[in-house]
Amino acid sequence: MQQVVRLLGDLGERYGTEHTYYDLRTPADAIKLLCINKPKLQEELVHAHEHGVGYRLIQAGTDLGYDDLQLPLGSNDLILTPVIAGSGGDGTTQILAGVGLVAAAILIGPASGAFLGLGAGIFSGATAASLSVAIGSIGASLILGGVAQMLSPQPVLPTLSGGRIRGSGESGSTDGPQSVVRGSDGRQSYMFTGAANTVGVGATIPVVYGEVIAGSHLLSAKVEVTDESDPLKTAIKEPGPDTVTVGGEKISGLTYASGFRFRPWNDSTIKSFSTNRQKTITLSEGNAKRLEDVDYNDDKQHQNYMILFELTDGLFDYVSGPGTTLVDGFITFEVLLSLRATNANDTDVGQFRVTVQGLLKKNQPYRWMQYIQYPTVDEDLGPDSIFTKVTIIDFRCDSSCNLKIRHNGYQLLKNSNHWIAPITT
Repeated sequence: MQQVVRLLGDLGERYGTEHTYYDLRTPADAIKLLCINKPKLQEELVHAHEHGVGYRLIQAGTDLGYDDLQLPLGSNDLILTPVIAGSGGDGTTQILAGVGLVAAAILIGPASGAFLGLGAGIFSGATAASLSVAIGSIGASLILGGVAQMLSPQPVLPTLSGGRIRGSGESGSTDGPQSVVRGSDGRQSYMFTGAANTVGVGATIPVVYGEVIAGSHLLSAKVEVTDESDPLKTAIKEPGPDTVTVGGEKISGLTYASGFRFRPWNDSTIKSFSTNRQKTITLSEGNAKRLEDVDYNDDKQHQNYMILFELTDGLFDYVSGPGTTLVDGFITFEVLLSLRATNANDTDVGQFRVTVQGLLKKNQPYRWMQYIQYPTVDEDLGPDSIFTKVTIIDFRCDSSCNLKIRHNGYQLLKNSNHWIAPITT
């Protein structure tokens, strides 16, 4: 039987997001094989508690504890994701110490000679007492973080359905907003306001013992800059397509940014479409457009669903109202993919956010496309179509700017070599 182990967050970036094994008996076996195949991962797990990092081990939406490591594994994906100490959860989340995972999988559970040899290599010179201290040191802080989370719960993002879905849909987020207010180079600026926290209504006030550097709970701030000795420039830099980044990267050919796949396009590189699917989304937070439905596809095209984006009315803002210096604008939008099936309820199969930022005048169009993957499902569910919704999440642009979608579907480019883009480089 095939089983898949998924590493999320930084673990996935360093050691690969998906690992396929066969005939594993228990979650402990999966941890053992990961440690054998990825020695650096093993070392990171052992020492993670020293940096205040714990882990969640999840299967079929359920958090597993140390006692569950020797239970039958089954066929559902096993997910290992790092958690910062004190980050909380839903208050009942089981947060495990990496050193405890390795110990429970390799030293405590039944193991062959090879696995015992690995365990001796990991813990040579270590005693049971030192192991207890390591687990306890992170455990106390994580338990307190869970209690704090129960007192002050945070919103839970929707999760993708599992069960009879194979593979995963596009998820995550690119680099965030990058306007002059947040720093003209795309980094947070503390030049005028210093470090500051922004909070919502009902935020809890932490009690800190000792010396710390902390920002205030900022209600509002305003900075006005006046220099009468030098007239304002027309723009902070030369406007044009070369200033634009998508996901923090300039797009040239097939471009990978934050795990997403992008490519530039223009009218000469795309096919002629018999139907007009163009949508214009005006810039208002929460404003959304549903794109035309596309047929569900379970061959390679399910990894290469395309959306053609374009900016035709500029991307800019003013320093202090019309007539003042032009500065970078940005738009952050969210794409939600849902699967419609004959014999099942509609299911969200992909959700991600992208930020486009730069300085464009109204006569300077910019066009890019994104390759998107969604999972396949069992045929008896009667998968029918994929419907897509694009929502404006955040922006800082002049009110005349907007985001357009020219078309969505499969094989939209004239060059057949560009119909498919590898998931990874």
